[in-house]
Amino acid sequence: MNKKTISFAFAALFLLLSVLPVAAMLVLGESGAAANETLSSPPELTGSDGRLNPAVLSETADYIADHFAFRNKLINAWAELNTMVFHTSPEEQVVLGSEGWLYYSSTLDDYMGRGMNETELSRAVQNLALIQEYAESCGAEFLFTIAPNKNSLYPAHMPSFIPPAHDKSNSVRIKPLLASSGVHYCDLFSLLGGRGEVLYYQTDSHWTDRGAALAADALLKGFGMNTAYYAGDFSLPYQHKGDLYEMLFPAGERTEAAQAYSGFTYSVQENPNGGNAMRIDASQDTADGRLVCWRDSFGIALYPYLADSFSESLFFRSSSYDLTEIGSRQADHVLIELVERNLDWLIRYVPIMPAPSREIDLDSAVPADQTVLANSKADSKHELVYLSGELPCYEGGAVYLLSADAAYEALLTERDGKWFYHAYLSPEQSEGIHALCVKLDSAYIRFELHLN
Repeated sequence: MNKKTISFAFAALFLLLSVLPVAAMLVLGESGAAANETLSSPPELTGSDGRLNPAVLSETADYIADHFAFRNKLINAWAELNTMVFHTSPEEQVVLGSEGWLYYSSTLDDYMGRGMNETELSRAVQNLALIQEYAESCGAEFLFTIAPNKNSLYPAHMPSFIPPAHDKSNSVRIKPLLASSGVHYCDLFSLLGGRGEVLYYQTDSHWTDRGAALAADALLKGFGMNTAYYAGDFSLPYQHKGDLYEMLFPAGERTEAAQAYSGFTYSVQENPNGGNAMRIDASQDTADGRLVCWRDSFGIALYPYLADSFSESLFFRSSSYDLTEIGSRQADHVLIELVERNLDWLIRYVPIMPAPSREIDLDSAVPADQTVLANSKADSKHELVYLSGELPCYEGGAVYLLSADAAYEALLTERDGKWFYHAYLSPEQSEGIHALCVKLDSAYIRFELHLN
């Protein structure tokens, strides 16, 4: 066989292999998403303006790469090879532990004691304190809790080459700050980790139904209620496929034996996506009290116990908390559950709530030779005005927006090393805002504001 024939055969084989995924998609159908994966949307030939989409070719390539036939099986085979032969995980989101244990890679910063600096932690607690103050002003009791990362409770199966330093993690360092600031906090770490049984799945990043029941009992006790869900009837067996396992082995069939609580009698309104729903509205005829709860994926297993314990309960799966729902629902209990790995969300996302008014002594304020820009936007849904902007300096402490006769404390967020202030005010309050005041230790620095 001459070189020309070999070259032609190689080119034909390459072309065949290139076309095969598309042809197989047409015949066998597309591959679906695995676990929490988000796949590319179908490409659009034209944009919303009717013009040719210049990115149509790259979008087509992305779509084929995400949907070609046998994709999940090929990924699965590659993962099997890596885990069995090289004892490594080819999926960057999954850490391969020993004896079949899997861990979420986004928890490594907490596990290794790397995370938020002291200013960020302090500000996160100050934001929580403002949230609690607002909830209490609405007549509701507030409670905050952290859902532990799995390797914070069960580190024994973590790879030995990853150094543990959880004593320096965000969750450990924030605890005394919460206590000193008076934020009502329910500590689940010692509770969940101190049991003889394992309360998290081996192949999932979350707690089991029994783990959620134990957490629910503790949270409800924090509200002055006595429940015994953890000691209840878990007689409904089922097979659970872990989210980490699905990420690593999208075509795998391994499951874990699990048990579900069998005594729920609450009911829900429209709930098209189960525990994953962004909003769950529940009621229980035999209970008392009204709960509003913001939760994350740990709330999927947690919310049924809470829904079963209040006459009315509303659950939001959102990183930004619309706290005006507290008053709208006339809630008497407010809960925020946040997983340990996402504690920095407290300084990443802005809760919607009216800024509290303050009385401060500005006689010692030092005027700054600098003007700060403020963006103003009407929030018609809440009948508020949203003011925000970048802070020229920040080392901790409170930040206020000033009018002629009032001061309003702002919420703060951080992004890329820069700090930003945020305040929701009534239209009347916003009209007189003309300055911003940053508290540094016992002194104040006053900046003139320029509204955009």
